[in-house]
Amino acid sequence: MRRSHLLRVAVAALMVSHAALSQESKTEEVVVTSSALRENPLDVAQPTSVMSGDDLRRQIAGSIGETLSSQLGVSSTYFGPSASRPVIRGLAGDRVQVLQDGLASLDVSSLSQDHAVTLETVVSQQIEIVKGPAALLYGSGASGGLVNVVSTRVPTEVPAQPITGAVEVRGDTASEERTGAFSLDGGAGNFAFHADYFDRETDDVEIPGFAQSDALRRQLIEAGEEPDDIRGHIPNTQGEASGGAIGGSYIGQQGLAGLSYSRYETTYGIPGEAEAFIDMKQDRFDGKAELDLEGTIKKLRLTGAYNDYTHTEFEAPGEPGTVFNQNAYELRFAADHEFGNGWRGTTGLQYVDVDFEAIGEEAFVPSSTTQTLSVFAFEEHHFESWTIELGARAEQQKIDVNAALPDYDETAISLSAGAVWDFAEDHALALNLTRTQRNPQAAELYADGPHIAAQRYEVGDTNLDKETSVTADLSLRHTGDNLSWVVSAFYNDYTDYIYASPTGDIEDDLPVYVYLQDGAKFHGFEAEVNVPLLDDGNRHLGLRLASDYVRGKLDNGEDLPQIPPLRFGAGLHYDQDAWHIGAQAFYYSKQDKVATNELPTDSFVLAEMDASYRVPVGSTSVFLFLRGTNLLDEDARQHASPLKDIAPLAGRSWHIGARAEF
Repeated sequence: MRRSHLLRVAVAALMVSHAALSQESKTEEVVVTSSALRENPLDVAQPTSVMSGDDLRRQIAGSIGETLSSQLGVSSTYFGPSASRPVIRGLAGDRVQVLQDGLASLDVSSLSQDHAVTLETVVSQQIEIVKGPAALLYGSGASGGLVNVVSTRVPTEVPAQPITGAVEVRGDTASEERTGAFSLDGGAGNFAFHADYFDRETDDVEIPGFAQSDALRRQLIEAGEEPDDIRGHIPNTQGEASGGAIGGSYIGQQGLAGLSYSRYETTYGIPGEAEAFIDMKQDRFDGKAELDLEGTIKKLRLTGAYNDYTHTEFEAPGEPGTVFNQNAYELRFAADHEFGNGWRGTTGLQYVDVDFEAIGEEAFVPSSTTQTLSVFAFEEHHFESWTIELGARAEQQKIDVNAALPDYDETAISLSAGAVWDFAEDHALALNLTRTQRNPQAAELYADGPHIAAQRYEVGDTNLDKETSVTADLSLRHTGDNLSWVVSAFYNDYTDYIYASPTGDIEDDLPVYVYLQDGAKFHGFEAEVNVPLLDDGNRHLGLRLASDYVRGKLDNGEDLPQIPPLRFGAGLHYDQDAWHIGAQAFYYSKQDKVATNELPTDSFVLAEMDASYRVPVGSTSVFLFLRGTNLLDEDARQHASPLKDIAPLAGRSWHIGARAEF
């Protein structure tokens, strides 16, 4: 029934697109909308990258974590194809914020790694990645970085044509994905509108060997237990998702006001559980208002989102278990200004209210209400060859817990200072220093129960202090028409780093983990070089060399868990007229610097290729793309995933799709 529905949606959308496709897509300057002053990523001190256009279309996967996992400095938690959050420089969960158009996703994906993110990349315009602390603008939930999914759900401009849009169908062989999506943007006069819809289905993920890792199988044999014989697929990883949005804006000469409504629904199996699955739904409203002014204050911005979220964790069909409900809203006000003498910046207020409820025997976190009020400021000054950035944020967080437990009320202070020095033509040196505080979250304070997805019994600590980190980021950049490269190094020193540590006890047949605090240090690098090998008219051949690394340890000498290993590789890409062909291979080192009760991960190579072509159809064109992943059919396991020992990445897979933009 759902397959025929998806097919009808895709076919109907392609018929609409055939009537009005443009000859080719437009190329625009890249702007990071999540940066303080909406600048190019090369103009800001903090390491930032953007995925957009055809590159994004070729990389899109079933979850945002897998879509971004090949980006430098980024890995994923990979809880199967449906639930996967990004990991930035070894940090995840409540330290990495996931945004939609600059506002929080407002789901419960950071609470547990089996919870999906309620954002859909297939209908996005671009995805922005900020590496390192982004708490200055977006709160302590972004103390390790952020990902911002940019859409046009609340339009900010009236299209030049009465109607524009895109239609896309895609699939892959490893999970038998079937996805159809479309988006429409249009308007006339002062009014603009947007609509989008997507529908996806996947089956169990195919893998090249056993679901259990060699390390786990050896451990079981040594303990006198029998490993399971599951191979060729990961059971209970099938899923389906659908959703869409409608929105509209009034856009005048001095400002705009708009509103959108969106819905996201998904049902997916939980790897490692025979019949368990999650049934999730989110209804969301987003609003935006902007006013352009003259004088010191240049622009006023007001954005907000309201979310009605629920999901039920079923132990088996017809056997509902824990229910999670969350009503939340976020309001954000900012004033962009220019003081003269080269100074410009933004100041603002942010308020977030989260009403969380967990019902069921396995609800390991009590119901609570979290209110966060913040004030922030960011200032920038351009000199002849220097740019100086300064920022500060104060964030008060109150948690009222519906249990016989103490409430939480503390204020976190974050500061930043950065500089970009254009010391030669097409060369820049960037330094960013931050002092970030993160308030502990409800799970870290109040957890007391079995966390089935993580296969452990969690116990929080109501006496946890604020987590403080001091981070230094240094980047050397060279851009130009020929050779280009960037090298970034970072060092992160934590005081009172919050982590879950095993006690050795057993409760409800699960190992007990308690939240503790200790000093911790992270350091690492990202490096990328792009070398032109051929630049002859309309023919371009380039070589890309890239690597990243992160090391995380507690001050007591223990290694931190789920830290990605060293990764390096190379790729070639060739472009001629409407053709693009690329190939790359990345080596993932063995990760044997592991935490207590964590197994090492073997090394592997991920080889990929992709090809795309814009097919002319009369006065229009259709973008066809093909991508092959894990071409060597390796037993590849993301060390950042809590399920790495029972759920490897998909085996050899072919992704194919068509996208029409009109």
